[in-house]
Amino acid sequence: MIYGGATDGYASAKSVRSGMEAGSAVEVLSFPFTFAYHAIEHGLYGVVHLVDFCFFPFYGAAELHPYGPEIKPLDFYQGTWFDRASDRSGTDAQSGESLPPGVRK
Repeated sequence: MIYGGATDGYASAKSVRSGMEAGSAVEVLSFPFTFAYHAIEHGLYGVVHLVDFCFFPFYGAAELHPYGPEIKPLDFYQGTWFDRASDRSGTDAQSGESLPPGVRK
C-alpha cells in the first residue's frame, strides 16, 4: 500500500507539475496530497481483495456444480490461458469494437 501509493503519488505529482506548467516546487508541494490519496486508494483495494478472498471457495464450488450458475470471467481477462473458448467474447483492446464469442484478435 505504501509503495503503490508512493509510485502513483509521484506520477500524479509529475502530472500536476506538467499540467500547471510549473516548476519542481509545485511537484514537491503536491506530492504529500497525491501520496495520501493513492495510499488510501491502495489500502481500500487491499480490503476489497481480502473480502474477495473469503468468497473464493464459493466461486470454485459454484463452477464445479453441474447445475450451478455459470461464472463468466471479467472482460479484461478475455483471451488468457484459463479462458474457455465459449467465453471469449468482449471488446478488442485496439479498436474498442465488440467481438462475438469465439473470436480472438
